[in-house]
Amino acid sequence: MPCYVHAQDYDSFVLKYQSVRAAENLVSLELVLEQPKQHNIDAALKNGAILKLVFDIEVLEKKFFRNKLATTASLSYYLRYDPLTRQFTAMQELKTIARNADADFLLNLLLQHIKIEIPCKLEQNVTYLVHTKVDLLQSNARSWLGTDMLIGPDKIIQPVEFEYEFGL
Repeated sequence: MPCYVHAQDYDSFVLKYQSVRAAENLVSLELVLEQPKQHNIDAALKNGAILKLVFDIEVLEKKFFRNKLATTASLSYYLRYDPLTRQFTAMQELKTIARNADADFLLNLLLQHIKIEIPCKLEQNVTYLVHTKVDLLQSNARSWLGTDMLIGPDKIIQPVEFEYEFGL
């Protein structure tokens, strides 16, 4: 018997759209994700956490027994809160992408249209898989003003993984 989950009940990212375009030397991946309805991103950021949104991608050559890794790629964004300006900031490396008073808005901005180009040598008549893992975790031990300074990364939202099969 099928089981349906209502949108407000999930606690992980939801994949809304995925597209893979492949050429002989490049794999282009486009994603659109939806964030969970209930999470504690706002509170974690206001408590001094710096959150890291990570997209880990593997391109695998599909084999009968065990898939062969062709290449990997990673894309990371950081979210933080500035108590002086009362603004949340989304960054990639050291470049500020956006600032807003609403953490949900910034996370949606990052998740709405992700484009990743992965250099990869592909062959004709071979089946490939793109395996993607999306994770949001605390990238710092909390700030010196917070508690639990030496605790490892905390999961803020459950990670999600998905695959897409393609060929040339």
